Amino acid sequence: MNQCIVCNKEFTPTNANHRACGNPCVVKVYSSRKKVRLQINAALKLLKTPDDIKDFDKSLQDVLEGVLQ
Repeated sequence: MNQCIVCNKEFTPTNANHRACGNPCVVKVYSSRKKVRLQINAALKLLKTPDDIKDFDKSLQDVLEGVLQ
């Protein structure tokens, strides 16, 4: 028995790679990943110079440190 990563419901996977219990949860995971992927691509298009990338990296580290604390 595994626990669904979306709804935390217990389910029996039919494949070792299954992390979600059914199609509605799979769609939610896919949609979330797609949103993040689009946001990252939009952010990367704005980063034109190495200095922009360094500034973005520093701000990202600050955000991650704030989330982890």
